Amino acid sequence: MFYTEIQIKGKLDQNWSDWFEALQVQESLSGDTVLFGNLPDRSAVYGVISRLSSLGITLISVSCSEEPETAPLD
Repeated sequence: MFYTEIQIKGKLDQNWSDWFEALQVQESLSGDTVLFGNLPDRSAVYGVISRLSSLGITLISVSCSEEPETAPLD
């Protein structure tokens, strides 16, 4: 498992979580959006990044760790 945290520019509604491998969606303190959660492998991480790119969403940062966690680092 890979704990993954992806910060994107702007706001993204919680309802989008199903589109992103069931990552949780949370607004950050800066007003941008953080997608976070555990993904099964690196290909799943790249799949989420590809979907974001296809939607024209601006990526701010991507962080992955092989240690599962439960909350975003804000």
